[in-house]
Amino acid sequence: MFHVIGVILAAGCGRRLGRDIDLEKIGPKCLLPIDGRTLLERTVSDLVSFDVDTITIVIGYKADMMQEMCTTLWREYGTEFNLVRNDAYFSTNTAYSLQIGLSGIHNDVIIFNGDVLYDRAILDNLLKIDQTAIAVDDTKPLTEESFKVKIVNNRIEKMGKTVPVEQATGEFIGISKITDRDIGEAKRLLNILVSGNPNNYYDFIYQSLSKSGNLAYSFTNGLKWTEIDDIRDLRYAESIAGIAIGARGRF
Repeated sequence: MFHVIGVILAAGCGRRLGRDIDLEKIGPKCLLPIDGRTLLERTVSDLVSFDVDTITIVIGYKADMMQEMCTTLWREYGTEFNLVRNDAYFSTNTAYSLQIGLSGIHNDVIIFNGDVLYDRAILDNLLKIDQTAIAVDDTKPLTEESFKVKIVNNRIEKMGKTVPVEQATGEFIGISKITDRDIGEAKRLLNILVSGNPNNYYDFIYQSLSKSGNLAYSFTNGLKWTEIDDIRDLRYAESIAGIAIGARGRF
């Protein structure tokens, strides 16, 4: 058994996608149905398959819909859900959501942005690494909107959307792992980020962790994934969701 707690960040309201999709009816982006299953169910199913029996979900927008879905998933998968409310979801960002999501946790954690569709092999490869690590797409063409990382001598020299495309090593895909050895330092870094600006992204803690050598990188090597920010991302997600991935099944 992996002694890991799953943490899914799903508090946001998906403003960009909401211009084209009625999220008032669907709920948070993790409840988007992709090829017959929601993003949330896909992630929960994957975590259960790796014997992760406790999953923390940070909720906010349409919290009642998330609670109902988690009751359904509990009946289906038997996993324990810890729902943490971020009622300030409209004025905060992922750093704050992760800060409150990690409260009381001292185990290894695997962290997901709730709006990511990914090949399960990406998670498999990440869990095989015995240290804090982030999943990085090293093959996808990058854009100005990509959350880019520039890795030099195994350290993150720069990260964020402002990193020039030509300098970037790849894109952080929103799936990562923090070991119990680093969880205390990660919480400290989150506290600094949130106190400086509650609208910060949690991603920046990995730049600091990399400086001490406490960070590994799990490259996607062409495995498919997408973050769903807008209608174009959603259409791409629908196009890759049914692609077979050998003996491991499907997305």
